[in-house]
Amino acid sequence: MTDKSDSATPRRPGRPRSEAASAAVLDAAWRLCATQGLRGATLQAIAAESGVSKMTIYKWWDSRLALLIDAFLQQATAMLPLSRTDPPVEAIRAHALRYLAALQGDLGQVQLAVLAECMAETGSSALFVERYLRIRRKLGAGVIRRGQRDGVIRADQPAEALYDQIYGAMFYRFQFGLPGLNRSYVSALVEKTLGAGVA
Repeated sequence: MTDKSDSATPRRPGRPRSEAASAAVLDAAWRLCATQGLRGATLQAIAAESGVSKMTIYKWWDSRLALLIDAFLQQATAMLPLSRTDPPVEAIRAHALRYLAALQGDLGQVQLAVLAECMAETGSSALFVERYLRIRRKLGAGVIRRGQRDGVIRADQPAEALYDQIYGAMFYRFQFGLPGLNRSYVSALVEKTLGAGVA
């Protein structure tokens, strides 16, 4: 069984958002970014697509970049569920294979675009780490740590380091277009990294 509450979009203080309006903004931001790229995902276009005013969007997000990262997080959470109840090695392997498939579609292209925008606007990836990677990394490391406690994951490095070895290697190959990023590679990577002898 997959735990659906595996992350939450960071919230700014103040009056509670309308959940329906917030979801509409995030959905519009994702659709525009996936279909028209960053140039098409302007705040004006997102406001028109979602039916939520630019003024309201500005109250909820500090910047367009923060909104795009949150939209990416919401989509990644929906596309890449990570079970906290399935056997840990199976959960990580299934998640890594889903990530592989997602990288080859809109999610992979949007991730590259949002990271590039983050670097261009801020000079670092810190905002992406804060609003996206920290959340997903904490979840994955928690699953790995559970496997270490149960003895089914024999690798004794910190759980965060093991998570980075798997997903960092995948993203590195994807970002630079290196050959060999396929299901066999990902399955073997999980097995070797976790020292679990997955069948």
